[in-house]
Amino acid sequence: MRIYNIIIISASILISMLSCSKGSTDAPDLSQVPVVTVGDKTLYMDELNNTVPRTLSSQDSTAAADAYIKMWINDQLLYDKAKKNIVNKEEIERLIENYRKTLISNLYQEQLLTEHLSKSVSDAELQSFYEQNKEKLKLKENIIKGLYLKVPIDSKELNNFLKWYKQPTDAAVENIEKNTLKNAVGYEYFYNRWVSFNEIIDNMPLSVDNGADFLKINKNIEARDSSFVYLLNVKEYRTVGSEAPYEYIKNQLMEIYTEQRKSDYLNKVQQDLYNKAISDNEIKFYNK
Repeated sequence: MRIYNIIIISASILISMLSCSKGSTDAPDLSQVPVVTVGDKTLYMDELNNTVPRTLSSQDSTAAADAYIKMWINDQLLYDKAKKNIVNKEEIERLIENYRKTLISNLYQEQLLTEHLSKSVSDAELQSFYEQNKEKLKLKENIIKGLYLKVPIDSKELNNFLKWYKQPTDAAVENIEKNTLKNAVGYEYFYNRWVSFNEIIDNMPLSVDNGADFLKINKNIEARDSSFVYLLNVKEYRTVGSEAPYEYIKNQLMEIYTEQRKSDYLNKVQQDLYNKAISDNEIKFYNK
C-alpha cells in the first residue's frame, strides 16, 4: 500500500510539471514517462494524460489521474490473477481468434466501402430507387399540407384571419403574413411541404381519435380556448398506410438506400471471393 501511495504522489507531480511545461520545446516525450508498473505492464504518461480532460482544474486533474491509476492497477492485477487461474484456456483462445477475425474482416469491409462507395448519391438516383420501391414505402402517420395560425382571441384582425385562412390563394397568404407579426402568436405555412398531422394538431385544443376519418371531413379546422383561436387549413392529406411521398421520406430513404448499396456491394465482394476460390481450387468439400 505504501508503494501505491508513492505512485499516486508521483503522478500528481508529473501532471503539475507537464501543465507548467505546455508549449515548451523541452517538454518530455510522454510516451516514455512511466507512471506505474504492474508485473510486465507499464502505464505511461501519454495514456494517463489523454484520460484527463484539459478543462479540469489542477486539483480535479490530480483527482481524475489518481482515480484512473487506481483503476488501471486493479485491472492489471485482476487480469494477471485471471491468467493464472482460468481453467478453460482453449475456449479463451478460440474466442480471441474469433474476435480477431471479426475485427479484421469488419475493418477491411469499412475500407472497401470507403474506397468504392465514397461518391454522394444524386437526387435522380434516389428518386429512381423510390420509384422502384414506392409500393413498399407506406406512411406510418397521417400527413398534411396546409397552413396553421394561432391568434389571440382579442386580436383586432381575428375576423380577417378567420376569412383568410380558408383561402389558399397568394392574396390571402400575403394578407396573413402582413398581419401575423402584430396580430398572431403562431404561424406556419406548409402548403408546399408535407408535415405530420399529429405535430400540428398537438398544438391545438382538440382531441382527435381517428386522424384519417377526421381529415376526410375537415378541411378548415377551428378551435378555441380562453386566450387563443387556433386555425388550420388542410390543402392536401395522406393517411396511414398510403404511399409515402418522396419529399416526405427523402432523408429516411437516403439511409435505406445507402445501407442497401453497402449490403449489395459487400455481398458482391463475398460472391466474387467465393467464385475465385472455387475457380482456383482453394476450397475443398468433403463427402459431397
